[in-house]
Order: sequence, then C-alpha cells, then structure tokens
Amino acid sequence: MKILFTKVLTNTDVEKRLAVPNNSLKHFELENGNCSKSFEVKDENGSTWTFRCYVRNDGAYKKPVLSSGWRQFVLNKGVHQGDLITLYKDVEAEASYKIEVQRKIKLLGRECWSSLEPDQPTGATAQVQRKILLFGKECWYFLEPEQPTDATGKVIQG
Repeated sequence: MKILFTKVLTNTDVEKRLAVPNNSLKHFELENGNCSKSFEVKDENGSTWTFRCYVRNDGAYKKPVLSSGWRQFVLNKGVHQGDLITLYKDVEAEASYKIEVQRKIKLLGRECWSSLEPDQPTGATAQVQRKILLFGKECWYFLEPEQPTDATGKVIQG
C-alpha cells in the first residue's frame, strides 16, 4: 500500500468536502477531459465506501476534493475536525484504496494517535481493544466497559 496523503481535517473537510492535496490527484487516474471519478475505499473494518474525486475544469489550479460519499462517511464514522486521515492505494491491485481515521488522545501524559474505531469484540465478555501509536510503536490497549454512575461519579451496583 502506498500512502496517497495524510491530513489533519479542517472544519470544511468535515462539514462540506475533503480538500485533497494537489500532488495526490494523479493517483485518482482521471481520464482526459473528465473532471470527476468515483472510486471505492475500504475502511479499517472492511466496509466499502464510494467517494467521488472532483476537480475544477477551469483554471490552472485544479483544487481536487472528495465530494459525493465523503459526508456520509464522516457522519457514519463520527469523524471530527482535528482527526487525522490517511488514504492509501494498493499499487499491485488495480484501483484498490483504503482509508484510516485516527484521533489524538492523551495516554500516560503524552499525545498520540488512536484508531477512531475500536475493533469489535467477539462474545459477550470480550473487551473492546484499540490500536494506538505510542512512541512510534503500535500498541493495543483495552477499554473497560462503561459502568453506570450516579451524579457524584460513584459506580451504581446492579
């Protein structure tokens, strides 16, 4: 997989459309004369999303954006301003794209990026786990199931 671009999302990226770095445009393989192309992207859970890459058809600066499908992805995934996305392309498989979304968290007093979505547990007693990048290394940590609390923050015993 080749990284096409990595970007910390702005409010416009989240609320309207994703501005794509101009130097990444060549990887979307727009055919001569076309100003848009739809393509499929797989997320970290294997779900497939269809995005449309659109460019201006006038002027020297094309200003590529991901439009159709992008907002639905943002809404379904709970993507926020400040999240980090990485878009990949499989150079060996024809037109195979992958997207990752990460959010900055504080762990042990240091900021690091965490996968936006936890891996889904298997079974009623399985713990949810997340993969994070800590000190340049990928690590897993487990999320405790949320327990109901009262107004003072004490756990309510069932």
